[in-house]
Amino acid sequence: MNSEDVIVYLTTLVGVGVIIVGILTTLLHSVVLLPIVVIGIILTVFLLLSRGNFSHKIESMEKICFVITLIAIICSFILLYKPM
Repeated sequence: MNSEDVIVYLTTLVGVGVIIVGILTTLLHSVVLLPIVVIGIILTVFLLLSRGNFSHKIESMEKICFVITLIAIICSFILLYKPM
């Protein structure tokens, strides 16, 4: 196993951890945290599909994740400050 494959597997484990913790907090606390679970699932799938030329693919994923995170932050603020 080369070092790039190890990095992919360890990063995937972190993604699975984010999904598990996100599901637990969503079930026990609030549904507002659900976008974190969705983003974690998407990123974990992307990481599992990336084989070879990892550094180039991770740059593309970084741009996609930035847009997804920005949308999630906007949605979180809308849900947080919506009129009652």
